[in-house]
Amino acid sequence: MRFLSFFALLSTAAAAIVNYPRASFYPESEEFSLTVGGKKIDTVNFANNYDYAHLAMDAGSPVEFRLKAKTQKSITSYILSPRGQNFGAKISGNELVFSASKPQYFIILINKVKEMVILVDPIEKDVPKDKGDGIFNVLDYKADNSGKAITKGIQDAADAAAKKPGSIVYVPAGSYLMGNLMLKSFTSLYLAPGAALRFTGNRNDYKTLFTKAGLFDGTWWIQTEPASDGVKIYGRGTIDGNGKYTRSQKYMASLVVPVGTKNFKYDGVLVRDGSFWAVTPIQAKDVEFTNLKILNRHDVTQDDGIDVVESQRVTVKRSIAIANDDSYSCKTWEPNLDTTKPYPFKPQVVKDIVFDDCMSWTECYSFKIGQGVVEDQSNVLFKNGVVYNAGVGMGVHHLYGSKTASNITFDTIDVENLHGNSGGIATWLALHIKDNGNNRGVGPIKDVTVKNIRARVKGTREGLIQGWSDKFKVSGVTFSNVFMGDSKTPATTLKEMNMVNTSFSEGIKFANTK
Repeated sequence: MRFLSFFALLSTAAAAIVNYPRASFYPESEEFSLTVGGKKIDTVNFANNYDYAHLAMDAGSPVEFRLKAKTQKSITSYILSPRGQNFGAKISGNELVFSASKPQYFIILINKVKEMVILVDPIEKDVPKDKGDGIFNVLDYKADNSGKAITKGIQDAADAAAKKPGSIVYVPAGSYLMGNLMLKSFTSLYLAPGAALRFTGNRNDYKTLFTKAGLFDGTWWIQTEPASDGVKIYGRGTIDGNGKYTRSQKYMASLVVPVGTKNFKYDGVLVRDGSFWAVTPIQAKDVEFTNLKILNRHDVTQDDGIDVVESQRVTVKRSIAIANDDSYSCKTWEPNLDTTKPYPFKPQVVKDIVFDDCMSWTECYSFKIGQGVVEDQSNVLFKNGVVYNAGVGMGVHHLYGSKTASNITFDTIDVENLHGNSGGIATWLALHIKDNGNNRGVGPIKDVTVKNIRARVKGTREGLIQGWSDKFKVSGVTFSNVFMGDSKTPATTLKEMNMVNTSFSEGIKFANTK
């Protein structure tokens, strides 16, 4: 293990490129190979429509990426996202060659065959030692790193670490099948490169906490202890929800659940293959997610990326979320109702939330408030976002609850492509109120700002600024610098933006500065 750490440091010093090794659970991509700065990067064969690779590099001079389409004789077409940046891409036989000068996330489609997701993180800082004072290495607690048997050694190490605040639970490279994990105050969980925690998918291995109406029983897999403080999850390993198999067993799990906690931090660990809402801060305060990568499948329903639920002062910065369901959203719900039964506190508001530098690929909404607005949601900012592909680019869907969604901002978002529809909605922007018909309430949407947007496509259906009645309206919507298609001038009318469905709305205005 020390040799692996030393090797990583050598690689960093020589070329500022670090390859994160593929865990034993995962096969190599059959479609792609990748070299970055002349260094071979491990690839992972994942879902039926995309594979991925994970590495790190420093910002600075341009670094060459060479992505080979192994099953293709030549490249006749490609998409390289984010499209708003110039990577100097060129074709060389069956290789796509481009350069990047900073860590970031890419989605690449070659010959319309299969996407490749390249996850480039900053090189780690403050990497802990695997032994020493305050370090609780899970192998010392008989954790099985072969991936062949479920292990309780990680929970045993976490329990021991909790008795010494400020300690680190160290998970070295290896494959671990794990039951529920509870993290207590002032405990950090570090997943080293090559470490993969995997959900077994078998309900008998877990404590069932809720039942999702219309679906299955479920659990919180990795959670904080309610009323905890100062918990951290970090590193460059993987949290694997084994979602496709889990759903086949009529079970489901939220994978990372900071619940009833404060001062929680998350940095760098890859989350993949969720069977339900993958990352869910619930009734939490002062939460930071950085370098958050969520790779879910498009053939598993209700596998949201990150849902911020009844929480305050949450920041998600530098992230990618791929899912069938919403990539990034905020929600508030009724108490003691199916999924909310294990919530530790009374219902709380959503307030002061920031999603910054986030990339999305989804069948539903990329950036969203709702559907639940049972408690107020206010001061939510989505900025510097990229919609690679989605059913709906961004919006507020007020479907459940009678409280208000207000002071919502969508700023500097590039909608690259849209496809299909999400519940009959297929547009770059949808702000709408509905009554679901089950006496669960209706409420208003107020003060929404939509600015500095590039909507390369408008969607196959009309956009919405649609209230419910004279009492429950969408009001105070401001558009500023919204560019449709390849237009070089911002829209000045709702018709230009395909926002023609505006019943029960008021106070819509334009405030262009370009």
